Parts: sequence; structure tokens; C-alpha cells
Amino acid sequence: MPLATEKALKTIEDHNTLVFLAHPMANKKQIKDAAEKLYNIKVAKVNTLIRPDGKKKAFIKVTPDYEGLDIANKIGII
Repeated sequence: MPLATEKALKTIEDHNTLVFLAHPMANKKQIKDAAEKLYNIKVAKVNTLIRPDGKKKAFIKVTPDYEGLDIANKIGII
């Protein structure tokens, strides 16, 4: 599920990185494969963190071939 907070939108604009909530048991490879398959993008890197409420946040950096804002607009974040 994509996040649409102010901080997430700034990350999309500044770092070409999409922010999602992922299943807590999902690993980086699974998150990368799911993003590439669902949104037809190439993922350069995935960083994850566990929030204090127990949910996993995934930062998906897309390759320079793709524009993060265009992808976010297509997904419906913006």
C-alpha cells in the first residue's frame, strides 16, 4: 500500500524513491519483485524499516530511467 504523507511525497520528489507499507514478513527481494511486476518499473534498491506500530515501511528507489513523480501519479498517490 503506497504512503501519501508529506514526508513520503518529498522523498518521491527529491530522491526518486517510492514509499510503501509492506507485509512485516516480506523480505527486500519479494518487495522488489512485487513492485517491478505491479508497476512495470525497474527497481534500483529497496530499504526497509519496522515502524514502532509494527508495520514495515519500504523505500523503493527506482532507476534513473523512470521518474518517481510519474509513477506516483500513475499509481494515484498524487
